[in-house]
Amino acid sequence: MPSRLFGLLLLSGSMALGAPQSQATQSGSQPQAPPTNMKDQIIMGACSQAMASELSLAGKTAPAGMVKETCGCVVTQLNKKSSLDQAKVICKQMAAAKYGL
Repeated sequence: MPSRLFGLLLLSGSMALGAPQSQATQSGSQPQAPPTNMKDQIIMGACSQAMASELSLAGKTAPAGMVKETCGCVVTQLNKKSSLDQAKVICKQMAAAKYGL
């Protein structure tokens, strides 16, 4: 199993939609493809759990589609060989812009 996947599964950082940690941006707003293989499904599940936990701790409810789209973004970025940290920054910025969080 790739080390990035282990890093995601053992993720101690959060997927909270707070202020971005860097100036990285996603080029254009593209729809995120649903997971198509087991690796993508594992990433999607871990991301969804992390987001649900962070939103719950913040006392917020995710708007419809936000978790699926944000985690789909993470899957896409990791498949493009971005690091986990890069994927989180890009996808947090996308979600913050789209959902106003």
